[in-house]
Amino acid sequence: MRLLLIITLLFGILNAQNREALLIGNSNYKYISTLNDTSQNLSRLKRTLEDLGFTVKVKTNLEAKKLKEAIDNFRDRLAKSHDTIGFLYYSGHGCQMDNVGYLIPTNVNSSKSLDVKYDALNIDKMLETLRGAGNRVNMVFLDACRDNTPTGKKGGKKGLAQAPLMPKGTLVVYATEATKTADDNSNFINSLIAQIKKPNESIRDIGYNISDDVASQTGEHQVPQVFAQRVPDVFLKSGGVASSKPTVVKPKTVSVPTSELVGIKPETNSTKNIVIIDNLMYQNQPFSKDYTWEEAKEYCQGLTLRGYSDWKLPSKSELLVLYKNRNQLKSIDTRTYWSSTSVVSAKYLVWFVNFDNGNVYGNRKVAYFSVRCVRNGQ
Repeated sequence: MRLLLIITLLFGILNAQNREALLIGNSNYKYISTLNDTSQNLSRLKRTLEDLGFTVKVKTNLEAKKLKEAIDNFRDRLAKSHDTIGFLYYSGHGCQMDNVGYLIPTNVNSSKSLDVKYDALNIDKMLETLRGAGNRVNMVFLDACRDNTPTGKKGGKKGLAQAPLMPKGTLVVYATEATKTADDNSNFINSLIAQIKKPNESIRDIGYNISDDVASQTGEHQVPQVFAQRVPDVFLKSGGVASSKPTVVKPKTVSVPTSELVGIKPETNSTKNIVIIDNLMYQNQPFSKDYTWEEAKEYCQGLTLRGYSDWKLPSKSELLVLYKNRNQLKSIDTRTYWSSTSVVSAKYLVWFVNFDNGNVYGNRKVAYFSVRCVRNGQ
């Protein structure tokens, strides 16, 4: 009876979150090529989200003013509660200019750079607008990687630009890799609908599952790109007693300027502060603050522990060894840790390991994660 009560409470926590969704489909453009009608796909996605407890608004063929209004209204809906989960899907033309991504309203000529700059929806500013809601987590899916390039100004390129410095708790998924284009197809939204229906998948997992799924379906021709910034372990759908999990709220972290890390020696030479596994010596107790990737490397280089000063940031494989032997650590550890290993297909991303579940993800070097240093030998 007690177990049943606990399970009931956990499901209550999951289902108590306010959930707001905005679906935008632009296809009937005035100055540039029209796209396939999105109404049927948007209806499918709307039904799926409503089954998951979302309040869903659908907007189609929005001109510049209406597109901005839709985003502003969505922000107000997100601001209803700190625990609100936001879901934004956009299908339509998109482009980049001067390393900034834009979503194209139906009355904007994206072949003209000034029209894009002043009338299209700047993705950076859109994410800033959503951050103003102050809600806990947002999911943004941009099916907007068409072959559409601004002309008349140096800097116009195909596809969408790299994601900006995203607000904490934000997941952004492009329909294909940044700076590349995708055909006008339903691969992305089909996979999106399939993945959010799956039980016991965290929001972060949904993003990476979509990427793997679409890449597999298209023979790596279209590989959705995932950007995640401190996204909490939130589950859209629960699926049974064995796999139900409460939402994990991670402690607030404070960034440390690189200048303050020079020569830092946060540990003493006590043997209690190291653990030896497979002839590797790991830092047993992590430092209390999270770092960017560059700061994490400098932290390890400045570490003096047990008389050694040749500490380094561990590779992805070394971190996984530590995760598999985490029972030897001082306490239960659910942090995420930087590795020194870059993502081969995207050098601007670095692998990190989640010690709560062992999952491995890639993220930009400007994100903030924890660090445990390592050195070879005993």
